[in-house]
Amino acid sequence: MEVNANLFVVMAAINAAGYDAELASSANSPMRAQVRAWLEANKAPVLQRLKDFYLAHKKADPSRDLSQYVSFALCIEKTDALRGSEYRYRKRSAELPPDVLEMDGFDKLLTAFARETKIEELIARNQPLLDKALEPYHTPVTLALQQIDGYLRNVGNGSTKGNFHVYLDALAAPNQIHVRSYGNDLFVVISTSPEPQIDYIKNAYTHFVVDPIAMRHIADIESKSSLIDFAQGAAALDPQYKKDFPLLTVASLAKAIDARMAPSGMRAAKVEEALKEGFILTPYFSETLIEYEKQELSMRFYLPFLIKGIDLRKETTRLDQVNFSNAPRERRAKPAPKTAIERSPAEKTLDEAEEAWGKKEYQKAGELFRRALTETNSRPMKARSYYGMARTAALNKDPQLAVDLFERTLAEGPEPQVAAWAHVFAGRLLDLAQESDAAKKHFEAALATAGASPASKKAAEDGLKGIQPARP
Repeated sequence: MEVNANLFVVMAAINAAGYDAELASSANSPMRAQVRAWLEANKAPVLQRLKDFYLAHKKADPSRDLSQYVSFALCIEKTDALRGSEYRYRKRSAELPPDVLEMDGFDKLLTAFARETKIEELIARNQPLLDKALEPYHTPVTLALQQIDGYLRNVGNGSTKGNFHVYLDALAAPNQIHVRSYGNDLFVVISTSPEPQIDYIKNAYTHFVVDPIAMRHIADIESKSSLIDFAQGAAALDPQYKKDFPLLTVASLAKAIDARMAPSGMRAAKVEEALKEGFILTPYFSETLIEYEKQELSMRFYLPFLIKGIDLRKETTRLDQVNFSNAPRERRAKPAPKTAIERSPAEKTLDEAEEAWGKKEYQKAGELFRRALTETNSRPMKARSYYGMARTAALNKDPQLAVDLFERTLAEGPEPQVAAWAHVFAGRLLDLAQESDAAKKHFEAALATAGASPASKKAAEDGLKGIQPARP
């Protein structure tokens, strides 16, 4: 995963040339406005030629308009020449995709653009910001791809060639997804969005692993190709799938794998959605993957059994009953709602403990606070556990233990509210024990706690006023 420099330069160039899609969106990367301001102030001579080129190649559909430049960026490479950076195609003309062939001359314009604007200096200066934009993706994408490798039993078997790339496009309109397959390499280009769009990356990676396996069994797949007639009636299905049965088969399998990896309550709905969209073999694969999961072969060796097991008569009967969706599906990320975060066992136990405390079930609460301590290594969770145990000790008239536990609470770096009250309660107990200096330090620490509530601060102020003088 990276912010690809070639893609960045291409997107900067079209932003300067007239690409204004969704400029007002709050989901734009702040880099987009910064780059546009930089280029506007630059007044590079090449900008007028760029604008003319962009206007001549502009598509009515904003998504298609952007798409051709994504393809171009993935087909070029930068080399160092005497006069500076030079951009050229990394493939022969015969190997370039059609949308890139239509952009003849843009490579020379891009070279002039990079030299005149010194855009690469801007990239270098903002690399930390660009790297930070990738942070929300690193962990979930890594985990998702590990889960897919685990499900397919693909780890370290060397069955895939080429590379799987995920590029973040910081300068395009937000919520865009573009997938390209060039040679053995697969590219996923995503623009900024309110929530990381992990599902698209997962689906692309499943294809990356399964496609080369499926191509070894192309004859078996083609023997089932009469089923493609059913896909012709699916308005929501991309036309490429209606012409290429092996492609449709692999896509149906990828959808089924995604459904099988989902929580059990979501699987049937995912399969039904894929079927209505036109991925006609998803129900079959979803059913037969249950048997795959029970045995030990990897998908690399099990796929032939899945393909040969397709019963044309049975699937024809199934597909005769399907009412496909009418609306075509747009490959575009939507702002996703934030998913609920699963609470850890310690959090659940602590919530139960606080509930028991509120009901004055103090013995039960004390047991739950102690149990929570054994369920976590998180310092904030440990702080909450010690805090509850300390209150229980104070209630049980064991002030020394209570003070020790309040101080253990503070040693774990608790959140401000817990810290402030731990200082207050420890101060009160030490004051009762006529340890005035120690009590005063706790009350003062409570007042100095940033983010403490007004109630805890008032309690600390009252504690300071009421400190008993030490015994002579």
